[in-house]
Amino acid sequence: MDIWNENNHVFNIRLAKLIGLFQILNPGSIKFLGRNVYHIVVAINMLFVCIVAMVFFASGVYYWSDGVLVGVDYGWKGITALFLTYKMWKVVYHSNDIWDCLTITRYDFTSQNLRDRQILDRWRERSVWITNTMAIAYLMSLVILLSGSLMFRHDTLTVKNHDGSVGNYRQNIMNLYFIVTDETYNAHYKTFYFIEMLFTVGGGTLFTAFDVLLVTLCLAISCQFQVVNAKFESVGYKSLCDSRTKISERFNHIRIVQQ
Repeated sequence: MDIWNENNHVFNIRLAKLIGLFQILNPGSIKFLGRNVYHIVVAINMLFVCIVAMVFFASGVYYWSDGVLVGVDYGWKGITALFLTYKMWKVVYHSNDIWDCLTITRYDFTSQNLRDRQILDRWRERSVWITNTMAIAYLMSLVILLSGSLMFRHDTLTVKNHDGSVGNYRQNIMNLYFIVTDETYNAHYKTFYFIEMLFTVGGGTLFTAFDVLLVTLCLAISCQFQVVNAKFESVGYKSLCDSRTKISERFNHIRIVQQ
């Protein structure tokens, strides 16, 4: 059996390859100086995100005394950027372990799995549909954000500068003013738009990759549990609870069994 046949995994392999997740995790990916090329690309992306996050924090502190809302806006954007960097660093650092964990998505993960292919097929369809829907939703959100910023590029946002002056900055994707005057920002609007677009697209791609991985593993674990449950039921064992059982009752069953 071809272990990377898309039809033999509860894993949207096609989407994973499209967003680079498969290549990031695959130990057999192209290497440069002994390093996975995709790890290097992600590291550069994370470095760029970190730099922009630092700019967010610096701008937030700069504008805090004169514009609390602007400071808070920069603060949460910076925190989000750092959180994203931390998540993807974990994925890259533990890529080999995660790759091994993905064996749980294989149809032949257990010796009995291929006999319950209908269960696996159902979970595979569910995994592909959910992850594709997530990716499309992220992509549409990204397109709306980027195109919407261009549509409203002539609108201005009034910001009180640290020296007491008032600047009228043109609307942009992240409204990251880089602590420059409104004249400079508006005159080089396309340059700032390009920088903010790179940050947004890079961050959106990393968010998508991490969420697809997390959802895939959760669905695969649920799938394998259902296969095991079906095997127990096939030899006469009955589940202690059904789908209508309350979660609190299930915890009581677990507690009783442990005792």
